[in-house]
Amino acid sequence: MKTSQPYTIILPGVIALVVAMSCSKNESSENGIQVTEAPEDSRDIVLTEEQFRTMKMEWGPLHTGEFSEEISVQGSIQIPVEGMREIAAYYGGYVQDLKLLEGQAVRKGEVLFTLENPDFIRLQQDYLETKSQLNYLKAEFERQRTLASEQISAQKNFLKAEADYQSALAKSESLKKQLSLIQINADQLTPETIRTKVAVSSPISGFVEDVFVVPGQFLPAAGKAVSLLSREHIHVELVLFEKDASSVHPGQKVEFTSPDRPGEIMEAKIYVVGQSINAQRQINVHAHLVDEKQESKLTPGMFLQARIQLDPQESLAVPEESVLEVDQDRYILIQKAKTESGFVLEKVKVIPGAKGKHYLAIEPEKALDSTTVVLVKGGFNLL
Repeated sequence: MKTSQPYTIILPGVIALVVAMSCSKNESSENGIQVTEAPEDSRDIVLTEEQFRTMKMEWGPLHTGEFSEEISVQGSIQIPVEGMREIAAYYGGYVQDLKLLEGQAVRKGEVLFTLENPDFIRLQQDYLETKSQLNYLKAEFERQRTLASEQISAQKNFLKAEADYQSALAKSESLKKQLSLIQINADQLTPETIRTKVAVSSPISGFVEDVFVVPGQFLPAAGKAVSLLSREHIHVELVLFEKDASSVHPGQKVEFTSPDRPGEIMEAKIYVVGQSINAQRQINVHAHLVDEKQESKLTPGMFLQARIQLDPQESLAVPEESVLEVDQDRYILIQKAKTESGFVLEKVKVIPGAKGKHYLAIEPEKALDSTTVVLVKGGFNLL
């Protein structure tokens, strides 16, 4: 087996230094360091002490640590479904007192608009009439029960009185519930307080997203009038490609920025990972902000760029500048031997991985350990 011969190199920096101190190219050749070509398959580089000192090179150890890879994704700021409300009418009516604007803030319980309909009057009338009959029917039911128990009255009279009372009671309770749907308190209703209009109030605090009606328009039952959004809680919704889905789970850290605030990095944590893949081979990921106070800086629908930090993995690592690129491949230079005049270096091909605090995780093509000494500075002059 043929042994690769080491070669001596002359560094560009050393040549520049010699040229700067010389008066001519002939004089620099006399003081320069000679170069000996090495076989193409050689991995060894002979470096003298003079070259090492002149180029201010440095050695360093091979580190071991935990590194987390990142997945770059896109997403947007969204409001969960519990923060969305579509305001519709339980009963049809003509829209009155509507003064809402898109984007306007509203408070929970605030009147959004009123509805006017003669049916509201009849509904209140039916309840009051049924309620007034209920006391009489209840008294008649109890009287017939007493007479029936003493066998003074026929059993059928008792049964009829019971049926009439139960029917009126059911109707009264039903009308009471219907009135509550249009914000009328049946317990406080009297003939003098019968209303022609009913108020439609906001069920949440938030802002108006859309208004679908105008004053004077008839809004049919179940017709959509206004849509509201609440900013009490917003979340980050990310779009993840299928190939990365298995690497993501709740609890992982997310860092994101938005075009509106390019210099500000915000943090979130993954809360829910979607369980199905859509037609575009993507999956939705929902994350909550770590600092909820920052939600006020974000607008629903805002586009964002994000990085998901995957679970850390233990790996060998070196300073980023010690990884050298040659023809799209990556190498590090390790100290193979120490000689009387300098060092013998070996270049080792590596696959770069995650970054962290100026260090780069690597996967070398040959076995290395913590005793390996790496050229951490100045190596770009050697390849």
